[in-house]
This record gives sequence, C-alpha cells and structure tokens, in this order.
Amino acid sequence: MTAVLFQKLCRRIALVESPVRRLRKLALRLRGARIGRGTQLPRTLVTWPHQIQLGRDCVLQPDIFFNYSHYWKPGPSMIFGDRVFIGRGCEFNIRERLEVGDDCLIASGCTFVDTNHGRDHGSSMNAQPLESAAITLGRNVWLGAQCVVLKGVHIGDGAIIGAGSVLTKSVPAGEMWAGVPARRIQAFTTTASTHVT
Repeated sequence: MTAVLFQKLCRRIALVESPVRRLRKLALRLRGARIGRGTQLPRTLVTWPHQIQLGRDCVLQPDIFFNYSHYWKPGPSMIFGDRVFIGRGCEFNIRERLEVGDDCLIASGCTFVDTNHGRDHGSSMNAQPLESAAITLGRNVWLGAQCVVLKGVHIGDGAIIGAGSVLTKSVPAGEMWAGVPARRIQAFTTTASTHVT
C-alpha cells in the first residue's frame, strides 16, 4: 500500500509544471502563440508560433513539430480545441489550415500534410505547383499511432482511425477506418461526443 501511495505522489510531482515549461510557454506566447490554461507544453519545434492556437487542458508529449510551411501571414492556421492529446513525435506540415476539435486523441508519430506537389512532367520536383486544402478533425476523434492525414481530409465527430493508416478521403462521423489507403471497417450506431470527467 505504501509503495502505491509513493508512486502516486511521484506521478503528481512529475505532472507539476516546471519553471522551464513555464518559460517555454511564455516565450511562445510573446511570439504570438495562443496557449490555453492548463495546457502542458514540453519541448517542441515551432516555425511560426503565431500560427498555433492550443485550447485548455491539452496534453502534448515531447518532440512535436509544428511547421507552418508558407510565408508569413496573420494566424493562427493550426487550431486545437480543449483537452486534445498529441503524442510524441507528431508532425504538422500546414500551409493552408488545420482545425482539431475538442477531446481528440492523436497518437504518437502521426503526420498531417495539407499540401501536395503537382505532377507537371516538364518541371523539376522542386518547381512543381502546390495544391493545398484544409484538414479538419471533429470532436472526440481518435487517431492511432503513425497515421498520415493528407490535404482536404475531414474526419467527422467520434471517428476512429487505425494505427498506420493513410487518409486520402474524408471520414464520416462515427466510423472506424484503417489501411493504406484507409477505408471503412465499421460504422458505430452511436457516437460519444461529450467529454467524460
């Protein structure tokens, strides 16, 4: 019993926001980032902090890359709702827009890319025209580890995406998709779109 209490105490201490994390949040806020109350912000890489908006009580793990891959413009272009979880090593390559609803779970290693190179055979790959379209995740969406979400994809409320999936098409609310490219595996009769406390 004493060992369990000690472990719980150690976990509580680990969750207390360190002075380094507070300074990191302050530095990003001074550069334009909007970070909600209670959001945990570990070591991340952000190209344009004013393009980030994180809601309240979000949990982020280390080594996340927020890459706004275009010239300077007013932001934010990457908008995350409240109570969003983002796993270790996720990458957001956004040129147009990304919106993530409340209570979403984004597992480790997921990649979001809202831009695609064109296919002009007369030009080099570096000179291809770019095609961009916004990505949106509804409320209460769960993405398994190592998912790739490509331009123009909308994932509806309560959807579940299997680990390692590549999403090239939009996913209706309350469905489970998986595969490369991802396709529907199951539809749920009800979707839970409320946060349980």
